[in-house]
Amino acid sequence: MGNMNAPLFDLDIPGMQATVNSYKPGAGLAWQTLFPLKYTPKFDLKGIEGDEGIPVSADRVAFNTKAPLKTRKTVGSWSGKLGKIAVSRDKDETQINEYEDLKVIAAANTEDTATARYLVDMVYDDVDFCNNAMNYRIELDALRIGSSGKQVLSKKLDGDMATEDTINFNVPAENFIGVAVDWSDAENADGLKDIANGQEIVGKKGLRKPMYAIMEKEKFQQLRAQKKVARRLYPSTSDLSLITTEMITLERINNYMRQEGYPQILYIDSYVTVEDKEGKQDTLKPWNVKVVTLSPTVQLGWTYWKRVPMAKNVEAYQVYGAFYKLTVYSDVNPQVETTLAEAYVQPGLINRASLVFINTTKTTWSNGN
Repeated sequence: MGNMNAPLFDLDIPGMQATVNSYKPGAGLAWQTLFPLKYTPKFDLKGIEGDEGIPVSADRVAFNTKAPLKTRKTVGSWSGKLGKIAVSRDKDETQINEYEDLKVIAAANTEDTATARYLVDMVYDDVDFCNNAMNYRIELDALRIGSSGKQVLSKKLDGDMATEDTINFNVPAENFIGVAVDWSDAENADGLKDIANGQEIVGKKGLRKPMYAIMEKEKFQQLRAQKKVARRLYPSTSDLSLITTEMITLERINNYMRQEGYPQILYIDSYVTVEDKEGKQDTLKPWNVKVVTLSPTVQLGWTYWKRVPMAKNVEAYQVYGAFYKLTVYSDVNPQVETTLAEAYVQPGLINRASLVFINTTKTTWSNGN
């Protein structure tokens, strides 16, 4: 930690703190609603299990304690503990020199507001980058969990040092089901009946019934194209060809579901970009498009987090965001300024026994594939 020098750019701790305070955690993302933040002083998820009734089995893969640039890697195996996520980005010597040159230009012409604004953006763009990276990391993890009932860390999504370990939240095996007919079969599929059947699995146990069906937007489009959905919504219409897709609205479907006591439908449309160590980017949907998740509440779980401690005896600037720590520091040989975000965090499911996971493409769960 000895080489964590003060930032080279014009930063101060109050300015950094004001900037990170301006970011609303999960803004514009699904995880903020489905898996809101919940502080825990514990690393041990088994301790959380005792407080929240969330049994966790198998191993948790820890994130590399030294954050790599742009991508995240996992290494080692932790048992039932909060993992660490981290991201950092550098300004190299060329960018530092460009910044210093622009400062001279701006000082010589105080009316040059464009240059002044550009300088501010150069100072804070890495802060913004790291904030977004942390939030999208949770979006990726939370929505994978929300559409699978477990978390499998893979090399593709978690870095090439990741091990293929799984966090299993122990949703009852009978709550993972398929459908009578693939939902893409508009003539024969009956998605609303499949959702009702999933609700009945929990209801027969005398448990809290699912009242929400959460799915991807693409899956909702398949649902509203089904002839049997049209028949349910317009039972008095003899010629279904008169019922257009535009007439099968979310509002009308949910009115029908509410009248029947079935789950309300919610759909999400989320994308996350993953970047590997070579800088190659891949944009994907974190929610499994094939899966519909039934839940008694809109909230599927919590995103548990714990503070990352401040580094001692360093000149680096360190502040806390909503759930992560932000550090900006420099090195002199070669000249480089690094912005680093770190968090101890783990999304976890609640209401396990009342959750149902439906594979809409097969007659069995088949691991959601």
